[in-house]
Amino acid sequence: TEMTGIVEKNYGDALFELIIEEKADTLKAVRDELAEVNEILEQVPDFIKLTKTPTVPAADKMALIEEAFKGRVSDYTYRFLMIITENGRLPFFGKIYRYFASLCNEKLGIAEITAVTAEPLTEELKAKIKLKMTQVTGKTISLKEEVDPSIIGGIVLKYGSRSFDGS
Repeated sequence: TEMTGIVEKNYGDALFELIIEEKADTLKAVRDELAEVNEILEQVPDFIKLTKTPTVPAADKMALIEEAFKGRVSDYTYRFLMIITENGRLPFFGKIYRYFASLCNEKLGIAEITAVTAEPLTEELKAKIKLKMTQVTGKTISLKEEVDPSIIGGIVLKYGSRSFDGS
């Protein structure tokens, strides 16, 4: 597994500790929101590039976050985005998000499994994979799918740093 850096650990732990005092559904909701924010930021790399530019004042960077996310995400997520932007840590967002999501999943007893197949999975096969991996991990399964035509047949399951290759 990759080493967790100090930035994602500090910010991820802070957000986790703040929310853990609330309910588990808040934890899951914020994790899901951060996943959406992460997708947006990955699709718009110029946004992160702009926040790295030293000539752009912090106030302008924060105004961008406000414009993009205020009223569209929960107060937790919004305030968190403002804090990491103000502290020049938005470029670390992806890492902070992944670390935070792993804390949430651990607390909620969720195992994130990625199934890589040549063709999209049928609902029946998804159910079988979830059942089998619940037995293996003892956790609730969150199944993500990736389609990779280079896999001739079969399936590759990724769980944490482990990979089960059945292709």
